[in-house]
Amino acid sequence: MIFCNKFVPLFLILSASQVFAADLTVTVENISSTNGAIHIALFTASDEFPDASARSDGLILEIEQQSVTGTFLNLAENDYAIAVFHDENGNGELDKNFFGIPKEPYGFSNNSTSIIPPNFDEASIKLTKDNTNISITLR
Repeated sequence: MIFCNKFVPLFLILSASQVFAADLTVTVENISSTNGAIHIALFTASDEFPDASARSDGLILEIEQQSVTGTFLNLAENDYAIAVFHDENGNGELDKNFFGIPKEPYGFSNNSTSIIPPNFDEASIKLTKDNTNISITLR
């Protein structure tokens, strides 16, 4: 039996499984001033959530109103957690007082209201084709 090689590429194309990729849109609300910028950090389970220096990806957004929106592009279907802060003084970091309590507004995915930062599991969301938008309220 002889096989014609010109049909192999077509067969491979037809049998290849589609790779999932989606954009995750994050809306940050309850912004009290237009000073500084909003920092959004994206984490996977293997990152050290919520340490921004260990994030998988990040966005810095200018503020023009009481909410801003940013989008992470072409993400794999996975669990993700988001940490956000309003860098009011523009120094690039979340300022904290002597006791380590944030002096600038911050928030997490799933809008945790705990005094201590949530762990990854508490803040994680499942990115799927039907779940591509989240809203985080600063506190």
